Amino acid sequence: MTNSSSNIDSLHIDEETLLDNTTNKHQSSKGTPIPINIISTRSDDSFYLNLHSRNNSKRRSKKKSSSRNFNSRKASPSRSSTIPIDYVFEKYHHRHHRHSRHQHHEREEKQDQSINSCDMRFFIIRHGERVDRFFGPNWFMFAFDQYGQYHPYHINLPLTLPTRPNPYFWAFDTPLTRNGLNAAENVGRVLGMNQYEPTHVYSSPAMRCILTTYQILKGLGLENKVSIRIEPGLLELGAARFGMNIFLNSTDWRNYGINVDLSYQPIMTIVPPIERADAYYLRSKYVVREIEQRHDNTKSPSLNILLVGHATSPETLTWDLVGRQPNVYDLFTLSLNIGYLQMVITERKKQNKLWSLTQIPLRATTLKWV
Repeated sequence: MTNSSSNIDSLHIDEETLLDNTTNKHQSSKGTPIPINIISTRSDDSFYLNLHSRNNSKRRSKKKSSSRNFNSRKASPSRSSTIPIDYVFEKYHHRHHRHSRHQHHEREEKQDQSINSCDMRFFIIRHGERVDRFFGPNWFMFAFDQYGQYHPYHINLPLTLPTRPNPYFWAFDTPLTRNGLNAAENVGRVLGMNQYEPTHVYSSPAMRCILTTYQILKGLGLENKVSIRIEPGLLELGAARFGMNIFLNSTDWRNYGINVDLSYQPIMTIVPPIERADAYYLRSKYVVREIEQRHDNTKSPSLNILLVGHATSPETLTWDLVGRQPNVYDLFTLSLNIGYLQMVITERKKQNKLWSLTQIPLRATTLKWV
């Protein structure tokens, strides 16, 4: 063993010898001497004896062989023992930091949601399909007989209509078609599916608006629970040019079977018969701000208020809320682009009381967005 250890430092190993898989692995070759550091076990003699006994013994049990292989694997350094401690610590620190940062981000999102949560929401919608636009302005002349009895002559006409003293008022205050009634009821179903049940409902005194409001509540299943507040201030521009007597009052609607709030005090009782567009914008601003003020002291955490109006309502009722300039000269053009039952939704933030337009994704929606 002394001779072998003295010749260790001068041992020559060639690259071909290292890669050779033949039986002549102990053949020395000429090459550059490579120093080898020997890691001593118990002793060099014990290593030689173990090697000698392994070559002489021909019968060895599988149990001892497997145990020797297991011990050899156990003696070999594991992967975890070869990984530097700094690397393991940095990896743990990175994972822990990422997890804590994710938790911090979730807390910030929850705080933002609590701060930016709305305490009031306006659903502003145009009425449904009009009878006079579908059948023409003289439709009532064919639908009523000489005794004033209503006889629908088309499947798209409503089945029943309320009575009114002057039959010619139908030319100025038209009802909804059956398609319009069904579509408005579907709007109520969509709002109910998305859990946007209105807590308060306001409607223009026009018949097409009140019937739309009732059908929306019917689709929600709230036609007998939520009463309709008739607000003349929601009338469109020029709708009162023939006076306010052409519209049915709250008692007439209650007699017809519509759940109208008889105790409601309107914000405006009279609308000017002749009105300019800029005055109409200011009137709409006054009405919607007054509705907001009346519900400011409500203890409910979030209010859903439905406003049923006309084609110009999505524009004139929201311009002041969201800080937009009124389109006085383009109002008529804008109204032509507003379809039946087209809706806008405005939300007021709880923290700063600021309004903004929003497009809440409604499932199975039948609505259009401005």
